[in-house]
Amino acid sequence: MSQQHTQIRLLHTPLAKRVFSTRTRKLMEFDIRRLQARLKRYKHKAVTPLSTKLHLGSGKRRVGGWLNVDVLGSDFDIDFASGALPWPARVFDCVVSQHVIEHLDLNEEVVPLFRELRRVLKPGGEIWLSCPDIDKICRSYLERRMADLLEDRMPRWPSYSLEGMPPSQMINDLFHQRGEHKNLYDFELLAWALTTAGFVDVRQVAEADLLARFPEFPARQDDRQSLYVRAVTPG
Repeated sequence: MSQQHTQIRLLHTPLAKRVFSTRTRKLMEFDIRRLQARLKRYKHKAVTPLSTKLHLGSGKRRVGGWLNVDVLGSDFDIDFASGALPWPARVFDCVVSQHVIEHLDLNEEVVPLFRELRRVLKPGGEIWLSCPDIDKICRSYLERRMADLLEDRMPRWPSYSLEGMPPSQMINDLFHQRGEHKNLYDFELLAWALTTAGFVDVRQVAEADLLARFPEFPARQDDRQSLYVRAVTPG
């Protein structure tokens, strides 16, 4: 058993549960998973991908015909916050990443990742992103104290619970998600990050636009709380 697997097992012992909060143990486990993925691909450079379509941060939402990538249990496990992707330049036609970038630090991880994605995309290649939308969240809080976004979420996530707290608590969940979220975005901020990394023609779109372009993706039905953006590499 690897040292990393041993460390993960230790996080779930009764002693660890008494010493560390659930939030701390989850974050520690995620960092260990990232380390595992980084060590696994340490010597992998200029790897030819099995598809020219990259699904980054796929989780359990695998999409047929795409290279589904995540830190664990994917087609090709990597730590995509490492600052270096293992593929040659100009090999992908498109990248889709949904609700991933908010888990990464903007300056240290997201901008370097965007630069790498620009490198591995072909000229004119597309990047499609979604993440929680600061503008929509703040408007909901000011106008409805989050009641509308809570109502929107429940059909999609029946097990979600505020454990008796008022709906306004949902704003903390969206901004922090038990320490898992590091940066949220509005269009201006996300467009800045993409243009800083060299992307052009940055546009705010809707989930319907993503699904029209790539109908094989399962619908999230999360437009009311999410920001959808499309950009391209210079041709």
